[in-house]
Amino acid sequence: MASGIRLIFGFVFCIGAALNLPGADAASDDPEKDPQLPKLLEEARTLIDTKKPQAAIEKCEKVIALFQERYAKRKEKVYCAGSSAENLGYLLKAAAAMNDGTFEKGKKNAIVLSPTWSSAYFMKGFAFEEMRKLAEAKSAFEQALELSPWNSQYLSELAYLFAIQKNWAKAKENYQAAEEHAPLSPDNSKAENLARARRGLGYVFVELGKLDEAEKKYQQCLKENPKDTKAAAELEYVRGLKAKR
Repeated sequence: MASGIRLIFGFVFCIGAALNLPGADAASDDPEKDPQLPKLLEEARTLIDTKKPQAAIEKCEKVIALFQERYAKRKEKVYCAGSSAENLGYLLKAAAAMNDGTFEKGKKNAIVLSPTWSSAYFMKGFAFEEMRKLAEAKSAFEQALELSPWNSQYLSELAYLFAIQKNWAKAKENYQAAEEHAPLSPDNSKAENLARARRGLGYVFVELGKLDEAEKKYQQCLKENPKDTKAAAELEYVRGLKAKR
């Protein structure tokens, strides 16, 4: 098979202006309103790109600490969203949970922040992954998903970790969630997030011996983007396997 399910990983962060924050004030010590924090994450990204993951982690931890100090003990359930669709989805999810009595214990309502906080966890996880510290990477990705449970990119990266550990059931579960929630992604990353989730599913199906299902996933990728060379290569590989049966 071609060299795996993730040949090149590209960060797609929406760490600009904050979304509307019901219940959040405009105090000067609010990290959500600090323009320097997105810049710290861009610096962390550069450090990862230049093979300095430990230094990147330190910058991410600075961002995380500020948000934890400000928001961790609030009575609202805090989400982070990168698009208006994801923002609305979390508020509707919270409203439904409050209505049926399954809302997080001790929380009164929900607020949605920009993705800066969750992005810090996600980038920290990716830095750990580059260091081959997979347990630490998994923990960081799960923390990112606690804040952004429908973030397709985060779900695919966690799925990738499960895949390299050959935990096919968990990899499949997370790639399927990534595929389902890809339409909530920002416009500039929606197509790639969907393609990555489908290619990941294709890979998992191959490993499970489900070649027909794998073929369908790669075909879906190529229907959306005929220039998806990764999906085309994998589709050719799958058809070769089927021909040998």
